[in-house]
Amino acid sequence: FFLQLIVNEACDVKSLKVFITHNFIQMFLELFDAEEPREREYLKNILHRLYAKLVPRRKMIRKAITDSFYTLIHENFKFNGAAELLDILASIISGFAVPLREEHVYFFKTVIIPSHKVQTCHLYHEQLLRCSMLFLSKDPQLAIHLVDGLLRYWPFANSAKEVMFLSELLEVLEVCDITKLEPLIPKLFKRLVKCIAGPHLQVADRAMCFFENDYFLSILKTYKNFTFPLLVPVIAKIADTHWHKILQESLNALKTILKEIDYNAYERALNSKDSKCLYLVQDQKELKKERIKLDEKWKALTRLAQQKNPNFKEPIIPYCDTHIVGKNNGLDNGNIFIV
Repeated sequence: FFLQLIVNEACDVKSLKVFITHNFIQMFLELFDAEEPREREYLKNILHRLYAKLVPRRKMIRKAITDSFYTLIHENFKFNGAAELLDILASIISGFAVPLREEHVYFFKTVIIPSHKVQTCHLYHEQLLRCSMLFLSKDPQLAIHLVDGLLRYWPFANSAKEVMFLSELLEVLEVCDITKLEPLIPKLFKRLVKCIAGPHLQVADRAMCFFENDYFLSILKTYKNFTFPLLVPVIAKIADTHWHKILQESLNALKTILKEIDYNAYERALNSKDSKCLYLVQDQKELKKERIKLDEKWKALTRLAQQKNPNFKEPIIPYCDTHIVGKNNGLDNGNIFIV
C-alpha cells in the first residue's frame, strides 16, 4: 500500500515531505535488517521511489544511509539489508555530476572502502564492487585509495574472501595511473607473492591470473627494480616444488615471462640472498629450528634483565604458544559472527 501511495501521481511532494522526517527515515532503514529477502526488496523499491520523488529530502536520505553503514562498519559487523542499500546507492552514484563533490569523495573514503573490512562483506561484495567501480568511472584518481584500502583490509584466514579481493584488485588496477602506483608497489607485490606461495589452491590460482593481464604486466615491467627481487626467488623455488601439477606449469610459464622481460634482472634477483619473501617457501622444519634459537636468545636476555632488575616483567609477545594475538581477539569477544 505504501509503495502504491508513493507512486500515485495524486500524492504531491509538498504533502508527502511533511511526513518523511529524519526519524521516519531512520526507523525505515532499520527495517532493512529483516531476514526475509522479499521484504527487503519491497523496502528497497519504496526507498528508491522516495529518493526519486522527494528531491528536498535526498541529502537527508543519503546521510541516514551513511549512518547505517557507519554502524555496520564500526559497531554491529552485520546488517541484512546492506546489499539492498548498496543497490540504491549504485543508482544514486551513477547520477553524480563530474567532478565529484567533496562530500561524495569523503563518502567513498569513509564508507565504500572501509566496508570491505566487515566480516560479512561476502554477503554484499557484488553490490559493493559495483559502487566502487561507479565511483572510479567518475574519478579514476580514487583508484589509488581503493587499492591502498584493499591491501590494508586484506582478509586473514578467509580464503573465499581473499579470492573476491583478488578479483576486485585486478579490476581496480586497470583503472590506476601507473605513475602514481609506486608507493604501493612493495605492499601490492608482497601480497601477491604471499597468495601464490600460500597453501590454498584457489587463492594461488586467482593470484596467477594477474600475470595474464597485459596492463598488470606493464606495471610489472615499469617497476621491475622493486618487483623482481620480491617475485623471482619465490617463483623459482615453488615452480619446482609445488604440489599441484597445473599450477606448477603456470609457475614455469611465469618464469619464462619474467626472463623475457629482463633476463639480467631475473638472474640478479635469483642469486640475491636478501629476498624479503623467501621465508614463505623455506622448509618449515628449518624455520622452526631458527625460531627455537631466537627464542633461546630472548630467554637468556630476559634472565639477564631480571638479574639486573628484580622488578622486570617479561613483555607479552603475540603469536606464541601461550598468547595468540591479544585481548578481545578471541571468538568470544562479541564481535565475531559464524556464518
